[in-house]
Amino acid sequence: MSTPSTVWAWSGDLDSADVPAMACALQDLLAQHPATLTIDLGAVTFMECRVLSLLVRANNDPSTTLILRGVPVCVQRLLQATAMIGLFRITAT
Repeated sequence: MSTPSTVWAWSGDLDSADVPAMACALQDLLAQHPATLTIDLGAVTFMECRVLSLLVRANNDPSTTLILRGVPVCVQRLLQATAMIGLFRITAT
């Protein structure tokens, strides 16, 4: 059974130390098969590439539409530097 929509807010500096817990939480969320998963990045101050890989994996889930909301400049720069900005649906709010 799927849920209509889920929002997950991320905050602070997100680096390699955060990846295992975030990967487990993301896997649990995707197992619920939400039609839309919105990840609110408005309070993120730093994001490492390994964290970005979690977003890529979530974006590849065919049962869920991933939306990135409130993408801060630091994450926009990472997405641009890795040529991945066009892979995601991005909303301001």
